[in-house]
Amino acid sequence: MNVIIAGPQACGKGTQARLLSEKYGWLHFEMGKILRSIPKISKTLNSGSLVSDELVRLISWDFIKKHHDQGIVFEGYPRSLAQYEHLQDMLKKFNKRIDVLISITIPEEESIKRMSARRTCVRCGRVYSLGEAQKCECGGELTLREDDKPEAIKKRLQIYHDQTRPVFERAKAEGIAIEIDGMHPIEEVHNTITEKLNLSLPTASLS
Repeated sequence: MNVIIAGPQACGKGTQARLLSEKYGWLHFEMGKILRSIPKISKTLNSGSLVSDELVRLISWDFIKKHHDQGIVFEGYPRSLAQYEHLQDMLKKFNKRIDVLISITIPEEESIKRMSARRTCVRCGRVYSLGEAQKCECGGELTLREDDKPEAIKKRLQIYHDQTRPVFERAKAEGIAIEIDGMHPIEEVHNTITEKLNLSLPTASLS
C-alpha cells in the first residue's frame, strides 16, 4: 500500500502521516525532513523555495529501492506533477503504484495562522503549536523555522497552489484522490481518513 498525504502548509500532513504509519505499519517517508538535514539544501527551503526535481528523484529512488516491498506513506512529496510522474514510474519498476492520495484542506488564512504559531524541534524535527510545550519529548529545543516566518509563508503557499495542487487534480482524474477537511481536531481527521480508506480500498490492501 502506497499513500500520499498532501495539502497546504500546516494542514496537519505530518501528524496524519505519522498516525497512519503507526496504525498500519507503513513506513513514513518525510522528504522535507531529509532535505533539511542537508545544510546547503536547508538554505533553499528556508527561503520558501523548492529544490531541484533531480535531487528529489535521487532521494526518493534510493528510499524506494530499499523499501519497495513495504507500505509507504509519502509526506511532503511529490510537490509537482513532474515529481508525481517520476514517483509513479519508480514504483512501476517494482510492480507498485500510488494507491491513494489524501488531500487535507484548510483555508489559506488558517494555514498562515498555524505556520506562524508552530515551533519545530531542532533535534528530531517534531512540530508543536506555540505554547504546547517548552521542549520536545526528545529534549531538543523548539524554534521557529525560517520557512515559517512571514516573508517565506506567502511564497510557500503560492508555490503550493501553482505546483502542488495540480497533483491532487491529476490523482482525482485517475480516481485515487480523497479530500479531507482539516479544520477538525486531529483525532477526528484521523478517523475520517481511516474510514474513507476502509471504504475505498479492500481491507487486504491496507498493509
